[in-house]
Amino acid sequence: MFDREGLRVREHELQNQIDSMLATLDRQTQDLHAAQQQVAQLQVSGASADGLVQVVVNSVGGVVDVHLAPDAFRRSTPESLGRAMTEAARRAGEAAHTESMRIMGSIVSATETLPDLPDLVPGAPSLRDFLPRLEPDVGGVPADREPDPDNPDDPRWNRPVLRDGWQ
Repeated sequence: MFDREGLRVREHELQNQIDSMLATLDRQTQDLHAAQQQVAQLQVSGASADGLVQVVVNSVGGVVDVHLAPDAFRRSTPESLGRAMTEAARRAGEAAHTESMRIMGSIVSATETLPDLPDLVPGAPSLRDFLPRLEPDVGGVPADREPDPDNPDDPRWNRPVLRDGWQ
């Protein structure tokens, strides 16, 4: 015998689950937009170890401003000042990457608590497969090692500050 009441209860439960998912998705979309705005306005600075140079970068590591100590030209040679600028820019870029990942990471990690499409429709593809991964990719170069200052071809000098998009 066909149980219409049971079917109505199941449809109501499913509709409530879908409504809840849509409300959560709407909140997360708003949170994502706010996080994107925060990242877009992000400016981070880094300084050289000798204190001669401070570099300000945007969220993708683009140099926005460079500050030199008033006595930088007296205390340094052009070569060492160039290395100090590179060091300050690298530090600022790494700080921008870390801060961008912190801001975006909270949004992406929040999606892990949502029910996924296969939870509602058996056999459906997982929406999580389309979400960005937050592991940094530095081309196989360990992130904790400094570039070799005597080797201009060291790939760590040219590693991306942020991955190309949120892949």
